[in-house]
Amino acid sequence: MVICKEFSPFVVCIFLILAPAQDLFANNEFDFDVEDVPIVLSASRLRQPISESPASITVIDRQMIEQSGARSIVDILLLVPGFQVGRRLNGNPVATYHGLSERYNPRLQLLVDGRPTYVPLFGGIPWGELPIALSDIERIEVTRAPNAATFGPNSFTAVVSITTRNPASDSGWRSISEAGGNKFSSSTLTYFGSSGLLDYRFTLQAENDEGYKNLPDRERGRLASFRSFWQVNSTDRIGFDIGILRAGHIILSPLQKPELLAPYEETTNGYTQLRWERSLSVDDTWRLQYYYNYYDIQDSGEYIFDLGEVADNVLLSGILFSVDLNRNSRSLRHELELQRSKRLSDRTRVVFGGAIRQDAVEGRYVFNDSDSHTVTTQRVFSHVEIEAANAVLINAGLLLEQHSLSGLSASPRGSIIYKISRDKQFRLGYSHGVRTPLLLEEEGELVLEYNFPDGEIRTDNIANGLPGIHPETSDVIDLGFYQIAMNRGLTFDAKLSWQTLNDVIATERIPSEQDTFDGETRHYFNRFDYSYNTAEFQIDFSKNPIRRLRASYSYAFGMDFDLNRRRLVPRHTVSLFGSENLTESITLSAEYYYASEWVWDDVRDVSKLSRLDLRLAKNILLGRTDIELALQAEWALGDNVNYLERNEVADAYFAKLLVQFP
Repeated sequence: MVICKEFSPFVVCIFLILAPAQDLFANNEFDFDVEDVPIVLSASRLRQPISESPASITVIDRQMIEQSGARSIVDILLLVPGFQVGRRLNGNPVATYHGLSERYNPRLQLLVDGRPTYVPLFGGIPWGELPIALSDIERIEVTRAPNAATFGPNSFTAVVSITTRNPASDSGWRSISEAGGNKFSSSTLTYFGSSGLLDYRFTLQAENDEGYKNLPDRERGRLASFRSFWQVNSTDRIGFDIGILRAGHIILSPLQKPELLAPYEETTNGYTQLRWERSLSVDDTWRLQYYYNYYDIQDSGEYIFDLGEVADNVLLSGILFSVDLNRNSRSLRHELELQRSKRLSDRTRVVFGGAIRQDAVEGRYVFNDSDSHTVTTQRVFSHVEIEAANAVLINAGLLLEQHSLSGLSASPRGSIIYKISRDKQFRLGYSHGVRTPLLLEEEGELVLEYNFPDGEIRTDNIANGLPGIHPETSDVIDLGFYQIAMNRGLTFDAKLSWQTLNDVIATERIPSEQDTFDGETRHYFNRFDYSYNTAEFQIDFSKNPIRRLRASYSYAFGMDFDLNRRRLVPRHTVSLFGSENLTESITLSAEYYYASEWVWDDVRDVSKLSRLDLRLAKNILLGRTDIELALQAEWALGDNVNYLERNEVADAYFAKLLVQFP
């Protein structure tokens, strides 16, 4: 009852509605096979039923993505328990799991077809500049726990793993056009083809968006991608992927008026991926993968400021100064990874492998030099699954990494699953994660020179790295429960976690004699230790294609003094999804998203979310051509703040046309 007093009224209603749901699981006849349970790959690199995964996983398939009406990957993640999404600007979206993030989140891993997407330049994921079309996504698996033991760097709080559509899964042309809210427009053209034993898919896309109505924060994007598989023989296949995105968006500083500094940042994000896969059986496979990424930012120009407006001091108004701003930078990544999975006995499976990666970063704005700053990492990993008894399953994993900046680190993980019955499992797990410092945090030197009309030049040391800072570490203990009633189309997933984060890296202002502008600079330090607890649940109903429902809720509690004071973690996060086939050709879907107040770590404005989406789609069959027309509305319920109070959140409406040619 004490905890319930903290809940908002509608959350209490949700629990009252869902409380009787356990009765739906009662008297289950257990008439399902393990093959009926969704299979996941990203938790341990082994194919496992989701009920036997060593961590809680949320799966979002292509049908749910389409019916949600999402226009970006971060929007889809709102359907995951405990996830928050924000847009500092239209072209700068960010996602995080249980808060503790800023505009670039270095504690979350995103994999696309097995390749990491975070940028070594700033350590975060360029969500607005990913060379992937939403319509090419087949499914998304989100591991709601640290997974450094499996994927290493950045897998610190959660891992998002995207699998794109197999080129052999379709054929012919597919065209999608969408338009709406504040001049948003998107056109996507995809072709699925084959030639003998070669299957391929290529996609072209163009997007334009004016962003918030009250800000000049336009965004543009042009994408081309190609994916292929060549089935060499019955056991071997070779995959080749390549893609490039040329994008741009206006960037603004929250400390300045929009008209003061609104440069247009042009970004190129390209990748090449080559894979060899050998599958002798489901549990006997080899995989060798090479991955290359090129990320380039072009943003330079001379800008003039009024010192009074920058310093927020009317006494200094009218004093102008200029700065030659050059943010041009680029990063290159090469990675080679070998993985082997094998069944050792009827009760034991193992996967192991190793990888080597080299990241090179250049950027005068970041390092105050023209040198190439390089980081190399080598890692080995292994995960074993042991069926210790008919009712007990043990998962254990370990990743060892040698980092050229921070040395050797180890990330272990283990879990025990107790099967009460075929439809009920308890899981007790522990994981230890390591986030190695970024190049920016160790070697960064952000310096600007301001030119005043009298010829005076003042140096502004914005931020400096600190060599030798320690890696961040996390320790998480979680207790999970999973229940399934397949004959009734119901699954229930609940989790209770206790987590601590140590040596969290953050900046602190200190006096600086080298700074002749304001006499201060920011230095990176291991500043904080955090601890907090979370409770999550997710319930799904999907017995037939006519109706589908999902409800998820996350509650954060037991936060330490610093987290409470800084409000970095929202207490309540809710998402509701439902779809209904009104007729054979008309589908109605709706989503509700809510997050209680929290603050992104690089600002002080309080974010809050309460939104309702409604989508109506009509399918038309003309001969062999499939057509879908869809209308979508997104309504802000009450006062919403997205990252910054200056960002005007408004209702939006969209229309979509999809044409599938034979």
